[in-house]
Amino acid sequence: MASDLLLARKAIQVRIRFECGFYSRFGACSRLGGLGTVKISRSTKWVSDRMLNALLREYEVNTELSKGGLSYKRYDFRELYEILPDAFVVSPMIRRSEAIGLFSKALRECRRAGTMNSEAIIKHATAIQKKALAVPQDPYTLWTKFRARDMAHSKGFTLAWRGVKLRTASHLPAWLQREEYLLNGVGRIYPRKPDFYGHVILACDDRNEDRAVDRMMDALQLMYGLLNLYETWRRHTHWGGRNSTEGKLWPGPNQFVFRKKEFRGEDRIWFNPDYEEEAWERFPPPMQRILQVVPWARKALAALDAHPLCDVLVRAIMLLQDGFATRDSSHRLLRYWSALEQLYVEPDAKSRSNDKVLERAVFAEFEPELSRWKLEHIARLRNDYVHAGGSGDDLHHMCQFLRELLARHINHWIFHGQDFADHAALLQLVKLPSDRAALVQMREMISRRLAYLDTQPAENGAE
Repeated sequence: MASDLLLARKAIQVRIRFECGFYSRFGACSRLGGLGTVKISRSTKWVSDRMLNALLREYEVNTELSKGGLSYKRYDFRELYEILPDAFVVSPMIRRSEAIGLFSKALRECRRAGTMNSEAIIKHATAIQKKALAVPQDPYTLWTKFRARDMAHSKGFTLAWRGVKLRTASHLPAWLQREEYLLNGVGRIYPRKPDFYGHVILACDDRNEDRAVDRMMDALQLMYGLLNLYETWRRHTHWGGRNSTEGKLWPGPNQFVFRKKEFRGEDRIWFNPDYEEEAWERFPPPMQRILQVVPWARKALAALDAHPLCDVLVRAIMLLQDGFATRDSSHRLLRYWSALEQLYVEPDAKSRSNDKVLERAVFAEFEPELSRWKLEHIARLRNDYVHAGGSGDDLHHMCQFLRELLARHINHWIFHGQDFADHAALLQLVKLPSDRAALVQMREMISRRLAYLDTQPAENGAE
């Protein structure tokens, strides 16, 4: 979210933000931390010059310059801010939220200067980003409630992901503790609730609060996704007649932000709009169970850090976690399917065909015909039921099948996909036929073709 929008709001909805198809340029694994240079260029892959010029004309016609700054004649100008980053490439890549803030600010500066073209936008955006990178980093801390029983009688754990440190604690240090207060327009905030639970504390260094919070929340989503993946490994549950989550871990009702050990203010909290006290209290996991799967999550994070498929796998895990945390089976199925698409569809594909997913996701299944049948059924549910919106929970068992398939595939590629050059190489593998006889025939033909290439031409043209 653009920084000026964040400042204007008293709370932000914590929701996964990875269904956009442009994360090859604006991604979740941004590493701008210590870099002092940035390169911004025009891209016509998604947005033609004609399309960009139409946006610039629309913006110019519906804005006015005055002594007080820039005023807007219409309320839909934020739609232009949202799509503007699609016309550019930033290297090293940055988050989508950062890109929206960067290019919207550059566009406003272009409007004031009277130079409405792509070259001017690139010039202003580059200057803005260089100035932002020159700002010294400050320590930021964020905490929320941790959904595990008996934390006071168990040891905690620590995890880390690209400069973000996570630790659990049964009690907060004095400087992080907050008492209840009334937030105007939101209601009463109870930092100590839910009662009798511990906390998860995240910390990182960054140049601004928005980016620091984005990084910490992304890291929390990733770590929760891995913990839930291993905690639910090969676990089946029966539908009990009421909606419940598949994962045991998700953020608490509020997330409180601190800078240099100072609370950022009562009106700058984040909140979880899906939080429900009854759901939180329903069968929380014991801390000892979480500690059993922490070593697997730690190994996975270490493997992901230098993984050639890091971006793809991280996005898939975050989508998986969003499915873990929801009580709505329709939303869960949609998120699980989106995670499968992240793994097995080209990131720049014009359309994400179900057939691609169906063919590629069964490449290593023991019974590919049966698995494909189930996935075809899920694809129909996704199109005919999920998007239409349903109130039932008849998707429970299909969600479990898809969750187990996803968990196996994600875990396999984390630990056995490090020898791929990139995502395209992975897709080359899974696009091969799943039928053994067809693969043997292909191997024979490839060997025969290589033999032609290896044959040296005879002298004087003699055979």
